[in-house]
Amino acid sequence: MSVASIQTSDLTSIPTTNMAVARKIMRALLPAENGIDHAIIAQTDLIGSIVRGRMEMGVAMEVGHDAAVLAASSLAHLFEAREDAIKCHQRLAVTRDALGLDGSDVGCTAGKMAAPRRKVKAA
Repeated sequence: MSVASIQTSDLTSIPTTNMAVARKIMRALLPAENGIDHAIIAQTDLIGSIVRGRMEMGVAMEVGHDAAVLAASSLAHLFEAREDAIKCHQRLAVTRDALGLDGSDVGCTAGKMAAPRRKVKAA
């Protein structure tokens, strides 16, 4: 049976174990997402340090350039990982919804602000 074919009319019919498992997944998901963001911050700090360090030392631009390029490349990979984490979260939300679980009961909306929606001008 596919997840999409599961229909649940209300939370009272959801086994307690399903809710507990969903909450456990959410408790693992949020630190994983935050870990990627912290790594991005650390990597940008490193790149800035390399560039500032070269300038403060007054050495040629070539000094440390290879390291800065590698740090920038790894930053791009971190953003790819971030995009995959976003997709993972979205797919888990689809599964959650298909199982009839409510996001606020699972804990995935706690303290989070949704992305702003664009306002569409009337014609």
